[in-house]
Amino acid sequence: MRYRRKVRRDVQVELAAHFEDELKNCKTDHEKEQRGQQLITEFGDVKLLAVLLRRAKKRCRPLWRTVFTRTFQAVGVLILCFIIYVAWFLSGKPVITTNYVAELNRIASPGVDKGLNAAPFYDNAIALYVEEPNIMSQLVTNWPRDFSDEEMVTIENWINNNSACFEQIKLASEKAYYWRKYESKSGDMLSVLVPSLSAYRRIARLIVWRAKIRAYQGQVKDAFDDILMCYRLGMHRKVPTTLIEQLVGFSIEAIAVDTALTVFDKVDVDRETLDGFQRSFEKLVEKNNFKMQLDGEMLSLYDEIQRSFTGGLGDGHIIPKHIGELFPKVQIITTLPSSGASVSPQTKQKPGWLSKFISNVRHEICERGGFIYEGGRFVKKSGYMLFLHPDKQETYQAAQELYDYWENLTVKSPGQIRKEQIDTEKETEQIIKGNILLEMLEPALGRMSEITHEIKAETHALLSILALMRYKNDKGLYPEKLQELTTTGYLKELPMDPFSDKPLVYKKTDDNFILYSFGPNFTDDDGVSAKDSKGRVRPWRDNGDTVFWPVPKSQVK
Repeated sequence: MRYRRKVRRDVQVELAAHFEDELKNCKTDHEKEQRGQQLITEFGDVKLLAVLLRRAKKRCRPLWRTVFTRTFQAVGVLILCFIIYVAWFLSGKPVITTNYVAELNRIASPGVDKGLNAAPFYDNAIALYVEEPNIMSQLVTNWPRDFSDEEMVTIENWINNNSACFEQIKLASEKAYYWRKYESKSGDMLSVLVPSLSAYRRIARLIVWRAKIRAYQGQVKDAFDDILMCYRLGMHRKVPTTLIEQLVGFSIEAIAVDTALTVFDKVDVDRETLDGFQRSFEKLVEKNNFKMQLDGEMLSLYDEIQRSFTGGLGDGHIIPKHIGELFPKVQIITTLPSSGASVSPQTKQKPGWLSKFISNVRHEICERGGFIYEGGRFVKKSGYMLFLHPDKQETYQAAQELYDYWENLTVKSPGQIRKEQIDTEKETEQIIKGNILLEMLEPALGRMSEITHEIKAETHALLSILALMRYKNDKGLYPEKLQELTTTGYLKELPMDPFSDKPLVYKKTDDNFILYSFGPNFTDDDGVSAKDSKGRVRPWRDNGDTVFWPVPKSQVK
């Protein structure tokens, strides 16, 4: 009772009065002593007395001390609860309920006879491929006329040494379908053993080099056959599985188109060869699907959700450790397309849609997701994942909503999206709502959608150039307007510009023509090509037009 002197005195007086009342009738000291011992013995339970005294003591505490004590106790309880929560949070383990690798194989297979599958023949071609000589990396031109005798002999020998490889590529290109069985050592989708994509780029490089050599030597029809074979290779690689494989397929298609333009720029092509190439190329384009396919990516995301969120104890929350392990895998995946992507000097000069796509992924992941990139790792504030991150079910729902959104959006060209004032970044952010997994994958979707429209424009631009050349061969001059090609039957449909949502710009000049797209700045720059800081032509940049014809000289040396 030391905190209240008055109470202490009152208790002392009351206790003393109690003993005095009981001892006043005792005659002798001996009686008083015996009675006092009896009173002490009968006073009550010592433990109960201690409890009562403690309660009295608490009631007598000053207010500030009571507040301090209660606050300290509350903090202690919160810390204990936090420790228990963290232990519960970290104790959760994923529960794998679906084999999405098996699902991937199901959607990859068209369900036809295995003899129609091109994949085994491409595998044989890759196994038979003879590595290109070191001199190839030192070439400063991509047209044989400018080669030295030594360079020409070296390239021809390399092509001849790959005759067995070409036989397998030809057999593969004649097949109507392409699919393969996907496997995963760890069972997860990100570890699926995808065939070497760089190997397919090397094969494409081999094909276009032979096409250019043949065209230079006057074998123009054979050169175009090679270009068609390269284009089929790109179409085969665009399987509805991963965006990475589709991206490689699109890049190979672009290489074939660029090579065709190079040949047209360097070699005079006769009327019969033009007719045959256009008919064959049109048949391929009619079968080609330029739409981004998200089926495989959707399965991959579902698989990561079941592996990144808990099941059982701690059900439904994100697993920070798995996310930490996932980031390096995402970094590897986002850099895959850039490795070895240059399959010709033209490609080195045309990084617009490919290199820009790769360079922006990491920045977008960091900025949109609130991450910090340091020491080669992505870091996220732990409090966000502990308390604010959406749970498993919310992530599933957001993933489905995101992919439904992009499925509907991929059919719209960049020009349509701009015209309808669709803010894709804002709308996807509203769907994602800070979900880490979706933030990691979303940046690729927007850029991939643009790529599909760009490659489609390039392909249809080549068809238009073929029709224009045939028109001139027949009539002696180019048409005044591009629409004359469709009305006279030289072209089935006008080539559309994805950035103006109108036909590509066609202008007849004195003895030639110019055909171009507005490009990502959505502005008609009167056919002035977009360029980089060094003045080199960079198609699909936002500081000028993307010119298809005449072929920009800095693009074809």
